[in-house]
Amino acid sequence: MTSMKKAAAMTNGKVQEQGPRPLPPGQFSPEHSLPHAFSVVATRISTMLGKMYTQQFGLSVVGWRIIAILGTHFPLSAKALGELTAMDQVSISRAVEQLAGKKLVSRRVDSTDRRRVVLRLSKKGEEVYNQVVPVLYAGERALVSSLSESDEATLRRIMESMLERSAERLGEDCDWQVLVEQYGYGSAKKHREGE
Repeated sequence: MTSMKKAAAMTNGKVQEQGPRPLPPGQFSPEHSLPHAFSVVATRISTMLGKMYTQQFGLSVVGWRIIAILGTHFPLSAKALGELTAMDQVSISRAVEQLAGKKLVSRRVDSTDRRRVVLRLSKKGEEVYNQVVPVLYAGERALVSSLSESDEATLRRIMESMLERSAERLGEDCDWQVLVEQYGYGSAKKHREGE
């Protein structure tokens, strides 16, 4: 029995196994949702990568994500970095300070706008990037290796679409109340019926 199929409840100091709480017919089951699946896959990849970039380079998850983006997109402002990674500015600022302290990232005044500071990898940062990317690639290939070429292409197309849609519908200015009103349980039937 998988961990998702069993839940523990504390009763009189004893742990008892229970089945999943029944939901009304047609209701949403969080543990089978796309966000949950994405989170589980992302956590597993991050954990696997973390073993390398933490042990080898003393990097945090946020630090590695910044290096990964700056390895292919540069120079970038902290704001642009936040948009590409969907991370908050406080986390980015802290991580950039740590990366600059390790001499992995350099900060320069933007030649086109003197008010803006842009980031790029240092030579040392590029070396770290070049060592971690093959591990990331291996993790990705481990995930998709059981798929046919056609299924992998479909998955990549769907993921690209979902990334764009998440930026449109779930960005920083997303109002969760409006989201529930438009896409919540009661609205699902309306959308199917074209109301």
